[in-house]
Amino acid sequence: MTVTATAGQPAWTHSLFRSGWLDGSALNFFLEELNPAWSLVRPAVRIRQIIEETHDTRSFVFKPAWGFGRAIAGQHVGIGVDIDGRRHERRYSISNAPAAQARGLVTITVKREPNGKVSNHLHDRIKVGDRVFVSPPQGDFVLPSPAPQKLLLIAAGSGITPLMAQLRSLLSGRYSGSIVLLNYVRSQQDRIFGAALDELAEHHPQLSVHWCLEKENAERFSASQLQQRVPDYAERFALLCGPAGFMQVVRQHWHEQALDERLRFEYFGTPQPLKSDDKPAGVAAHIALARSGRSISAEANQSALAALEAAGETPSYGCRMGICQSCRCRKVSGPVRNLLTGAVSHEPNEEIQLCISAAEDDLVLDY
Repeated sequence: MTVTATAGQPAWTHSLFRSGWLDGSALNFFLEELNPAWSLVRPAVRIRQIIEETHDTRSFVFKPAWGFGRAIAGQHVGIGVDIDGRRHERRYSISNAPAAQARGLVTITVKREPNGKVSNHLHDRIKVGDRVFVSPPQGDFVLPSPAPQKLLLIAAGSGITPLMAQLRSLLSGRYSGSIVLLNYVRSQQDRIFGAALDELAEHHPQLSVHWCLEKENAERFSASQLQQRVPDYAERFALLCGPAGFMQVVRQHWHEQALDERLRFEYFGTPQPLKSDDKPAGVAAHIALARSGRSISAEANQSALAALEAAGETPSYGCRMGICQSCRCRKVSGPVRNLLTGAVSHEPNEEIQLCISAAEDDLVLDY
């Protein structure tokens, strides 16, 4: 492990790192042994409060350690827990506004996933007073600056969490524009932040909240449903977050309406290519692994991460959504397609994210 001084750490650590007098890995080991909260990489923090949002969703409130930095609404943090002697980390969106964070508390909101090792551990084992390991905020899913005067927020399931932070940030900052929130949930019992959103809509006339209930009203996203709910959607700058399948449908509609530039999104799940970006089924490429000399096959539209795992390799990864940067790898040569944007790059010797990069033809990776 290589540890370097980062923004937010005391100035003396920067001088020692630059001078070579301080070995980051050794120092971090001893600091963590003395006190987990002193880690230079992922300090441990105590959970101050746990809020039951729905039957399967909880919010966890903590006071960040030094070096955490300032989060922007829409960003996420790494949450690490020790399970059976191994450290596991997942990234979760911050759901409170920066103004609340300035008072010293950060909130993440976690939906229990059926096979989610970390989410189930947080729900079943973590109590007020317990410690979790937290890495600094990251992410590009943030509001444009300045914020457009007409906004459309589209959420499904736990995708509401980063949008809730953005909504709270806008309204606490006296935003005067118009906001429409389309929130797709399975039932009334699955309304994450239900009471809070209803209260915000009641006190802020520029906010319109639409609950799209699948179970009670059989309401799902479609072009006609969108037109009925938000007739001026094409005039609004849209922010989208939710499960991969849901997002693929929404993105496809924006793409067909030539509105891609007016849509910003973040995946909660593995990204899927738009239909117009799909390669024909069965088309494959070969990925050469420069360090081992192996050559593996990649299926059409398969991420390089998935191809490596299918071949028995164990690459580093975190979110599997193109967010955390844990799977960055140098591409020596060959074309790759970004599964989020559809953009194809032929540039040699560039850093790519394995989880959102698909081989367009034969590749060489520095792996």
